[in-house]
Amino acid sequence: MSPKPAKDQATEERIFEAAQAVFLESGFDGARMKGIARRADINHSMLHYYFRTKGHLFGAVFRRAAMNFMPPLTDVLRSRLPLLEKIDQFVGQYLETIRANPHMPGFIMQELRRKPDALKEIAGTVGGDLIDRLRADIHEAVNTGQIRPVTPEDLFANLVGLCVWPFIARPMLETIFSAGGSEFETFLDGRRDSVRSFMRHALAP
Repeated sequence: MSPKPAKDQATEERIFEAAQAVFLESGFDGARMKGIARRADINHSMLHYYFRTKGHLFGAVFRRAAMNFMPPLTDVLRSRLPLLEKIDQFVGQYLETIRANPHMPGFIMQELRRKPDALKEIAGTVGGDLIDRLRADIHEAVNTGQIRPVTPEDLFANLVGLCVWPFIARPMLETIFSAGGSEFETFLDGRRDSVRSFMRHALAP
C-alpha cells in the first residue's frame, strides 16, 4: 500500500477559503462537499483526505473564523484602559471588524444552532478572565462615580447586541427603513457614535 501524500498548507488554505464561502452562501445543510472541492480546485477524494466529513470541515472552518474574529475584540475588553474608554474603543473596533466580515455573525450563529457547545473551547481560549476583568472595571467605575451599578453580563450582552444586531437583521431593517445599499451603509456609518452615546447615557450614574 502506497503511503498517503503529505498534507499541503497551500491546499488546506484553498479548502478553508472555498469552504467558508460555500457555507456562508448555502449554510451547513445546503453546502455540498463536491461544490467545495470544485471551488477549491481539487478532486472530491482529496477533500475527504483533508477533512473526512462535512461536519469536520465546518467545525474546522468555524474554529478558524472565530479565532481570527474574536481575539482582537476580547483583547480590548481585557485591556487596562478605563471602562468608558474601553467601551468606546470596543464599539469602534467591533463595528469595523463586522463591516469587513459582515457574514461572520450569521456564520457563528449558524454553528451555534447546529452545535450549541461550539464556542465553549474558543471562549475559554480567547476570553479567559473577560467577565472578571469587566467586573473589576465596573467596580472601579462605580466607586469613582463614573457609572451606575451594572452586572458585567448585562454590560457585555448590551454592548455586543447593539453592535451586531444591524448586521444580523440587515434584510429586515432595510425593508423597514426602505433603505438598501448605500443608504444602509450610511446608517452603519453613524452606528459608532450612536452606540457609544447610547452606552454612556445608559451607564450614567
